[in-house]
Amino acid sequence: MIKSAAILISRQGLHPCQTTSWIVQLKKAIDWLKNKSYHLYTSVGQQTWELQIFFAKQFNLEQTIVIPANNAGHFENLKQTVIEHFCLDTKKIQFEKVHSKNLKSLLYQRDAQIISNSDILIPISIRKKGHMKELISTIPAKNKVMNQFQIDYRPEKANISYQIDTSCLSKKVRALSSSPYLIHWTRASNTHWPTENKYSYYQAITNSDAYPRNAFASLENMLTYGQIKASSRHMPQKTATVSFSGLPPKDAVSLMHWRARYCQMSFEPYGIGIEKTYALSAGIQKVQYYQPGYKPKGVSPWRCQSIGKRSDWRLEDEYRHLGDLDLLRIPNDKKVSFCYRYHEAQKIQNQFGIRGIAMVD
Repeated sequence: MIKSAAILISRQGLHPCQTTSWIVQLKKAIDWLKNKSYHLYTSVGQQTWELQIFFAKQFNLEQTIVIPANNAGHFENLKQTVIEHFCLDTKKIQFEKVHSKNLKSLLYQRDAQIISNSDILIPISIRKKGHMKELISTIPAKNKVMNQFQIDYRPEKANISYQIDTSCLSKKVRALSSSPYLIHWTRASNTHWPTENKYSYYQAITNSDAYPRNAFASLENMLTYGQIKASSRHMPQKTATVSFSGLPPKDAVSLMHWRARYCQMSFEPYGIGIEKTYALSAGIQKVQYYQPGYKPKGVSPWRCQSIGKRSDWRLEDEYRHLGDLDLLRIPNDKKVSFCYRYHEAQKIQNQFGIRGIAMVD
């Protein structure tokens, strides 16, 4: 009878790479399980589980993927999504479901089910006061725990958080006192790009000595695919749009800050500018701001934005494009790229034929 195992890792920082200690240990543990012919329990929803799916596929290890879902339909949708994202061979995969309408209890039930169904448990990086530690301490058979791959839990500090000293802005940026461009600013991604699947994303992480989805890489990806993908995140009625700012770059710098709630910058000094007159003719429209509770009538919801209660969103001078924006249809002389450093701006200019402007000298 094939024995089953679970590798237990508490929630970690969002920007790992191949040298991150818990990833190094995870790969060793997966290799050990493969040599011992164990069946692995995995799951979805956070990097510590999904990297196990990735490594299990790489090592050709059979696995059962436990999917936490609100209902049967949600389970089937997530099941198909994980098969597609990780290019899984369904002959080597089994699925189990955990149902609950309460997200917090759902994830706890998921971990409890994985632990109870596994013959051995392999803790790697466990937070002392976390629920994973609590679950391990309550299992009846203590010999189920194998500690040879365990390391101390060290929470990762935000490594993509910084501020720009405005006194260091380049002459070219300072010269743009009134911006002739509408600019789409980008930032590091905490997950896979819209243009890739999760297998490619985790492959990049495990082949890189630094987190591979930083803001500059995101800018390169947009230009490589010739498209800015629309996002429905934080948008009215979840309508997917591409956001732009009409602010001059030197004024936009003050809005670039770390957002602890989302574990990422608001945006970073990397972006694509489109000549304003041309941008308006290409369907990019100015946002209409309104006082809370007083939405303008006769205006599409995706073009409306509350001025806000804690922050004044009018400071962004936002414009939006409905749906994905095709960059290939915009002539190169109507586009410009903004990068933090000079050598990055030059690389973009040489590779894509678009004028590159460095934000700092």
